[in-house]
Amino acid sequence: MKQRMQDKQLVNDETQIIQRAISGEKQAFGLLYEKYSNAILRYLFFRLASHEEAEDMTESVFIKAWEALPSLKHLKKDLNFRAWLYRIAHNSLVDFLRAHKEELSIDAIGELPSRTLIPEKATEQIESKAELTSAIRQLDEISIQVIMNRFIAGLDHRETAQILGLGEGNIRVIQFRALKKLKEILGDTHE
Repeated sequence: MKQRMQDKQLVNDETQIIQRAISGEKQAFGLLYEKYSNAILRYLFFRLASHEEAEDMTESVFIKAWEALPSLKHLKKDLNFRAWLYRIAHNSLVDFLRAHKEELSIDAIGELPSRTLIPEKATEQIESKAELTSAIRQLDEISIQVIMNRFIAGLDHRETAQILGLGEGNIRVIQFRALKKLKEILGDTHE
């Protein structure tokens, strides 16, 4: 009961911060930036060729968000700020990749630095990431998007549906099929 009240308070606090940011308060937007910037950076990093590009695009996403905030005044409580922010990141990414005519890349999964200090564990992690990267590459583009949104960005089905412009049920089906396909692919590599 106490945890539920604390969770409700956090949601209310964030809603108030979002409303203050929509009203033009820079400090409130700064709090939202602090809360979401690392997640947006991570989301973009997995799709871009370099960390610098991901950092630049993260800045661009937050600039676009700041500029668009006044147009959200009419939404009040119906705004899912996190999903809206990821939608901006997704659209920015698509625009960037179209402009550069590059394939969407998930190679960065295998390049992430390991947080473990034990060389054997680090080697195992690198090998596992490389296998996962190879398996994900075999999926169709929409499945890759769903997997990235759900498991890398940590978004729920509803937020993923909002970002990709699909129904929540469609996201669940795509996720189920993608995970089944990944299990088949990864099962084949371990036999």
